[in-house]
Amino acid sequence: MNDEEKVTGKIESVQGNDELPAEEMDSKNQKTSEKSLAEEIPPHPKGKKKLIIILGITGGILILAVLAFFLVNQFNTSNSNQNSDDKTIENTTDKEELKKLYDELISSYVASGKSEAEILALLEKAAKKTGDQSYITEEENYVVKNPSFNLAPGAYQGTQSLEIVKGNATDKLFYTLDGNVPEKTSTEYTSPISLSIGETTVKVIEVNSKDVCSSVLAGNYILTSLERNVTTEELINRISGVWYKEDTGSALQISQTTFREYIPKPLSTAGGDFVVVSTTENGGTIKISDFTVDGNNQGDMLVDVDLGAQGDNKFSFRYEGRDWREFTAADYLGGNQYRLPFTFAGSDIMTMN
Repeated sequence: MNDEEKVTGKIESVQGNDELPAEEMDSKNQKTSEKSLAEEIPPHPKGKKKLIIILGITGGILILAVLAFFLVNQFNTSNSNQNSDDKTIENTTDKEELKKLYDELISSYVASGKSEAEILALLEKAAKKTGDQSYITEEENYVVKNPSFNLAPGAYQGTQSLEIVKGNATDKLFYTLDGNVPEKTSTEYTSPISLSIGETTVKVIEVNSKDVCSSVLAGNYILTSLERNVTTEELINRISGVWYKEDTGSALQISQTTFREYIPKPLSTAGGDFVVVSTTENGGTIKISDFTVDGNNQGDMLVDVDLGAQGDNKFSFRYEGRDWREFTAADYLGGNQYRLPFTFAGSDIMTMN
């Protein structure tokens, strides 16, 4: 063998060990190409959306199935307990034991909030099965009377006081003001309810000595502010008299037409004749003509008046552009004389002319 033949044989041997046949090489290249293509092309968006919808529907069905199972289980448990009680009662022949079982069942009816009709039906059944007619005579103790309102639900002006009237004097009342159904743990009614401006829903139940609840009594109240202004005559009558401001020692002397303020420090007087120029819901404005301070005419002066609460013997006023000042009524002694709690100009008695 010459050198050329040796080289050729070596080359052929190497090719035969490392290279695959043409058919196998084509197959491998095709698979590699398909895999690369699959990795590069993402799933079609419609297919993804369809999968999400299917998963959502499946999840919803599972939730509904669990909920249905829970409700059926609760219903079956309740029925099972009821059937167990009925079965125990039906299988009991001893009268005393039977009465004990019915007493326990009646108590459970009341505790669970069974209706009045259901409790009465059970009492009649107990009387029939035990032969004890005291269950019938006890029926009236399980009949709870309904409460009532002394003020009919509706719209009113001004604040109102609402009384709840018991159906039976020995019963208890429980109420709510937020629209929720009242329970035995709600606020107990002991005194009239003050209804403020705005809308309030009052709900109440009555509970008798056997702990049986009445049906819910509900009332909706809409209260608006008083729209009527005081009259001119009302305003003048409310401020007429003698008034004092103890912290400063000032005193007012007001008649139907005259307004006078006496100021001890420094000693001076101010005021003049006045007329009412306007009124409000709880006061108004008066105009003092030729307002005079220690003999010096200051021209006309407007004075705002707030009458305060009815019966508190106080009212407030302010000269235009100044702060409010509150005055208290002096003690009326009769004969147009009033006593002040301090001495003014050497006396604590002021006389209205």
